Order: sequence, then C-alpha cells, then structure tokens
Amino acid sequence: MPAEPHPAATIILLRDGRPAPEVLLLKRTATTRFGPGAYVFPGGAVDAQDAGDGQAPCALGDTVASNELGVRSGGLAYRQAAIRECFEEAGVLLACSRHGVPLDMREPDLARRFADHRYALRRQQLTFAALCHREDLRLYGPSLHYVSHWITPPHSPRRFDTRFFLAVAPPGQDATCCGEETVAHAWLTPTAALAAQRAGDMELMTPTRHTLERLRHYGSVPALLEAIAGAGGPSGEQLPGHGLVEQRIPAPA
Repeated sequence: MPAEPHPAATIILLRDGRPAPEVLLLKRTATTRFGPGAYVFPGGAVDAQDAGDGQAPCALGDTVASNELGVRSGGLAYRQAAIRECFEEAGVLLACSRHGVPLDMREPDLARRFADHRYALRRQQLTFAALCHREDLRLYGPSLHYVSHWITPPHSPRRFDTRFFLAVAPPGQDATCCGEETVAHAWLTPTAALAAQRAGDMELMTPTRHTLERLRHYGSVPALLEAIAGAGGPSGEQLPGHGLVEQRIPAPA
C-alpha cells in the first residue's frame, strides 16, 4: 500500500540577475532520507506549529489562503511552513514589520539577533510564532505567490503533498545554508542550473527540474510575476506519473 503523503511546502526564491533572474538552490546533505545530495528549493514538512494557535501573524487570512490552494481550511499552515523552512534552511525570512516594511538584515546587531533566533528555532528552543510576535513581524501575504502543487508518486517510500510558492528575495538579506540539512547554496539562472544537471555536476529532483524549465523562459522577475498574475490559475498541465497536480507558471506561447 502506498505511503500517505505528508503536507509540505517550498519556496522558489528569486532575484534579478544578469542575463536573467537567479534562483536559490540548496544542496541537501548526503545523509538525508529524502533527496540526498540533490539541489532543491528551501522547504519542508508542515508541522504542528504551523497550524492553529501556533501560527504567526500574516497579512493574508486563512480563508483567502485556503481558497487559493483549493482546500477547505488550513491554507495558512502551508504558507507558514514554507516561510519558516526558508528561514531555517537558508536564513532568509520573508516577513515585514507591522507597517509593511520588509525585514532588512544589513544592520549588524539585527543580523546577530536573528541568527540567534534561527539557531533557537532549529533546535526547537523557540517557536516561529513566538519569534514573529517578539519581533512584531507579519508574514508575507500577496508577495508570496502560489505557483504549483506536487505529490510524490505512490511508489516512493516517503511521500509529500507539496505546495510550491514563489517570492522575490528581500534586498537586505543574504542566503546562508544551515550546514545541517543543507550544506551548500547557489544562486543560478535556471538555464545555468539545467546545464549543470545535464553535465552531471548538479542533481535535480523532478519538481525542481520541471520548475526551472518553466522559469528559464522569463528574462526578468517582473515579467514572470506579470505572467503569473495574468494567468489567473492553473495552466492545465499535469504529469500524474511524476506527481504534478497543477502548474501556475505559464508556458511561453
């Protein structure tokens, strides 16, 4: 009998680069049970702290977040898991002040304080909601874009029901891998990452590779965001044998 897929979420983190947008890829440790050694987007399982009373303040309500994902309730849990995992694994926190100003880590004392928060969070000495309440932060709302849904195929020993989100990296934050789950990171254009995979220099899992194939057609982050907003929903593409349930990054005409 196939394993039951566990809810999960991931973030495609982008920044403008030359000659095309760059995406953040993290190399998973060789000892992990899922995707050892592969380069992936930041993300992980939705856990108990991501739901209910354990949620951090967000600029988006659960009804809107759930409707976006096509679920009755609990949409915010996927969003929080994606943002939390991105902070834990990559050190980038997609949150704003109560006034809507993105978090800027270029001030040394602030950077040190949030490095301590990250350490405590990873060791379960601090909850994500407590961190955000302590720093008076709100999680990204409409600036975090839902773009695809993948479910690990039934033959896999470990399965995940994963929602993919996309966001632009805040200019005042630098990505750093955690050194535990992730051991290296790279900002690459989708074309460069796909070329590295073909050359045997980078292992990419199917959802990562398929997403990069979509992203490589866009010459700037604004053009990509405009295309996603204009699509208004799924593109209609599905790959049942490979786990793709829906895709919202439009393919070029």
